Amino acid sequence: MLSAFAIIVFVAVFLSIAIVTINIVQKRKKLLPEFINGKPTIIFFWADNKRCKTMASFVEKIKEDFKGSVKVLSFNVMKDYGIAENYLVLSVPTLVLFDKEGNPILKITGPKELPRLEAKLKEII
Repeated sequence: MLSAFAIIVFVAVFLSIAIVTINIVQKRKKLLPEFINGKPTIIFFWADNKRCKTMASFVEKIKEDFKGSVKVLSFNVMKDYGIAENYLVLSVPTLVLFDKEGNPILKITGPKELPRLEAKLKEII
């Protein structure tokens, strides 16, 4: 009979392997070809809630600040759940930054992380 400690260790190892596998698969997943236009692209995944509305104002500011050099797409996860599922969006709001070839390079889930997004955009543009 397995001890409780052995079961906990097994579950922890299993979850760690699952998370690493998901991250590897996610990093290999490119932006859908119909959205690639040779520019860095930000996808904003949102729902109708207060956090997403707050984040939307930041997204609009980024769109205006980087006008012409960054493409910004917005998807409501309730309507476009297939696209959200494709990019493993587990919470909203979520922003995913893709490079010019459509590879995901940054994923953020809150306004506190927006300086990282802006820095990365300046780096790749």
